Amino acid sequence: FKEVRFEDSLFEDCYFEDVTSSETFFENCTIISTVFYNTDLYEHKFINCRLINSTFMKEKEGCHLDFEEDNDFLIYLVSFLGSLSVLPGNIISALLMDKIGRIKMIGEWGC
Repeated sequence: FKEVRFEDSLFEDCYFEDVTSSETFFENCTIISTVFYNTDLYEHKFINCRLINSTFMKEKEGCHLDFEEDNDFLIYLVSFLGSLSVLPGNIISALLMDKIGRIKMIGEWGC
């Protein structure tokens, strides 16, 4: 499930296996005798739900990301600032290369 919103639904005797979801939510649902095996469906994805005799087995391993709209801007900003931070070093290197020379810049190795 990439982006699914279950509302006012009944799940009975279901088996969810190897489910990866970023924007899937269960809202006002009743979930009875259901097994969640190797999923990334965590508590915050069940909003006002009733879980009756349901089991969560073996949560997904690895990096768990929830892609929110706020994160998109933050990821772009960090990437942009990282690229911008190397700009002074590139300018200084170019100026030094003109003054000192390319061979001396990389280190002259005599034979």
